[in-house]
This record gives sequence, C-alpha cells and structure tokens, in this order.
Amino acid sequence: MIDKLRKRFILFSVLVISSIVVIVGLFMFVGNSRHSPSDITAHRYWITLLLGIVLVFMGSLLLSKKAVKPIETAWQKQLDFTADASHELRTPIAVIQTNLELVIDSPKETIESQMKWLRNIEAENKRMIQLVENLLTLSRADTDQTALEIETFELNEIILEVVALFEGVARKKGITLKQNIPEKSIFRGDPKWIKQLFVILIDNALHYTDSGMVTVFVSRNEADITFSITDTGHGIEAKHLDKIFDRFYRVTGTRSFNQDGSGLGLSIAKWIVLEHGGTISVLSTFGVGTTFTIQFPT
Repeated sequence: MIDKLRKRFILFSVLVISSIVVIVGLFMFVGNSRHSPSDITAHRYWITLLLGIVLVFMGSLLLSKKAVKPIETAWQKQLDFTADASHELRTPIAVIQTNLELVIDSPKETIESQMKWLRNIEAENKRMIQLVENLLTLSRADTDQTALEIETFELNEIILEVVALFEGVARKKGITLKQNIPEKSIFRGDPKWIKQLFVILIDNALHYTDSGMVTVFVSRNEADITFSITDTGHGIEAKHLDKIFDRFYRVTGTRSFNQDGSGLGLSIAKWIVLEHGGTISVLSTFGVGTTFTIQFPT
C-alpha cells in the first residue's frame, strides 16, 4: 500500500510539473522563434525539456520519500498495534474455550463441582473486557476521538477516592498506603481521566510491591502542580525505563513481572498526562523502589 502511494505521488508530481515545464518551454520557444530564431533551436529545447523532466522525477522521488514517511510510520504502528492486540486477546480466548470444553464435557456434573472452571472463565472474561476497553481508549486517542471534558474540581477528593478503592488490596498484601496532599487543591482538567490516571499508577505500584509502602504525594507552587507515586517494590532495571510507556511492553525476567497485565496501563497514563499538557517521568532503583512523577502547569 505504501509503495503504491509513493508511486502515485511520484507519477502525479512528474505529470503536473512536466506539464508546467512543457507549457512554459513552448511559450519561450514560440516567443524566441518569432523574434530571434537563432537564439534557441528545437534541438536545444527538447534536450532542456528532457533534463527538466529527469530533474523533476528525481526531485519527486526524494519528496515522495519524505512525504510518505509519516504515513509509513503511522501505518507500521497500526500493524504492530493490531498484531499485539490479537496476540493479547488470544490468551484469554484460549483459556475461556478450554475451560468451557471441560464444563461441556461433563454435563452430569453439578455447577458446584464445576465452579473451578467457571471461575477461570469469569476471571479471563473480566481480563478480556478490561483489555478491550484499554484498546478502545488508545484507538480513540490515536484518532483524536476522545475529547476531554475540562472543569474545575477538588483534586484531593479524587485522590482520596482512589486511595480508598485500594485500601483493601494494600491491607491484604501488608502494604501501607499513604497520601500526603493539601486539604484544598483546586485543579482544572477532566476528573474522569485524572481519576483513571491515579487508578493506573496506584494499581501499578501495588502490583509490583510485596510489602512496605506506597505513597501518593502532591505539591503545588505558582508554576505547576506535581504528583508523585512512590513504592518500595522491586524496582525497574535501567534498561527497561525508556520503554515502560510503550504499548504492550512488560518487564519480564524479574519477580515484578505481572503476568495478568496487558502492558497498556502506563501508555494510557502517559496519554492522559500529555492531553492535560503535563509531563510524566519515572525514577527507579532495582530492588529498592520506583517513583512516578507527573507535573501539570497551573
């Protein structure tokens, strides 16, 4: 497809510019022939025209490569995204199919006796629903179909609500979940997506922490507002730090690898931050912990 687009671009450019060269050349030829025929000959005219067409072709070839490059990059990203999405969906679908076959092959068994397989189906179905929702979010983001609903709201209320959601998970894992935020912190943005941002980052911190502490910290000055989510988990090796915001990228080969994750959460988090005009960064020491820092202009 990209090659066809490039060829069409070259052909169109050559035809248009060559037509212009021919028309201008004819006017010059006719004009010069009327006044001083010895100044320009048909032979010289056709040689000049041929050289012009060759130069036009070479210029069109170079321009086509430059013009098609962004399209080629976007097309390749789309192909990679589709391939990765298909790969991620294949696993839960296979698990659901296998467990369904186990249930179907035992028609005389009671529901209670088949509960193990049914629970597996339920878990994978929930995982697939979340994956599809994340895929739709990123797909809409890529095509600018997700518009932010900007309003002014109390940021501390959003953060406290998210922290409350994860208190049970933290307690079960023996993790202290702390928050240090101003009592009154007015923020202008989309409350739904800001809440989702904290859900992703706190959930991520708890996933990769066996015990210890996860802290949510907020500070504000005249220029910007800063959020940080710090954990005392396994940390991330330096070689992974520049890739963790890539779609479907998951840190493997360490205890912190989350087999249930899809590798989309941090990509969505980065998109939320960028859409609000902010920046997101990560500092981590392997075996010590990780800190995600987000800054928004005030």
